[in-house]
Amino acid sequence: MKKLKYFISICLMVIILSACSKNSQPLENMTTQESDDYVSIIWGDRVYVPFCAIENGQRGAQIGIVDGDEKDQVYEYKDHSTKDWIISFYKSGEMDSSMLMKEINVKQIPDNLESDYEWNN
Repeated sequence: MKKLKYFISICLMVIILSACSKNSQPLENMTTQESDDYVSIIWGDRVYVPFCAIENGQRGAQIGIVDGDEKDQVYEYKDHSTKDWIISFYKSGEMDSSMLMKEINVKQIPDNLESDYEWNN
């Protein structure tokens, strides 16, 4: 009986570990680019500029890190395409907040969003 319980325990652990490894995707390594007014995030051929502060609860799954810094995290913006929107979040442990980043060429802005930055006008 002990051998059967041990065998079942091992099988469950293997199944759980296997399921976890299939669901986790490697994080993208993104870079930054500084301009006179802001720091943008570069991901492949896309450039994302700061749009507005956003509640941390709007973050979806983490999709990347910036410049190899595991504290400089990038997330999906819930219910929006990462081709148009991402969320930048620096995990400092002090007043951590999220910044919504807009792909620089996006013209269609959701009705509930407004930016105070002139580079978005």
